[in-house]
Amino acid sequence: MSIVIGTSYVWNIMAATAMGLQAAAFAGCAGRQRARLDLPHGAEIGSRETQKLSDEENEQFARFQRAHQEHVQYLPLAQSSVLLAGLFYPKLSAYAGLAYILGRFVYSFGYISSGEEGRKYGAALVCPSIATMLGASFYGCFKALSIV
Repeated sequence: MSIVIGTSYVWNIMAATAMGLQAAAFAGCAGRQRARLDLPHGAEIGSRETQKLSDEENEQFARFQRAHQEHVQYLPLAQSSVLLAGLFYPKLSAYAGLAYILGRFVYSFGYISSGEEGRKYGAALVCPSIATMLGASFYGCFKALSIV
């Protein structure tokens, strides 16, 4: 089995690029929240700088920081999965990449506005989309190696 990169693979590249832009946008949201609370650049959850905040402000800051950090944690997996799975199944993985992007958006806004309970709807899209992309990548590899 040979890998042919066709024009439909462009959607995978677009999905990976959109994932990076989305992570950067949420970094900007976290930065604006830090500025709004008059915290220095680099202030982290539970740091000395955040001790001046009220409990409500501290919780709000923590939600923005966590939403951003979760983007950063999953970004390498999501981008590599959409690109690698796209070598074998470009349409399937591009749709899964879109589901990841939408799920990450819902997850982050739900978490920022409602706390941990607000994450569940986005997680219902994020987790299956990652599993789909990983599964497609592995299955494509196994098929190329004539294991399946």
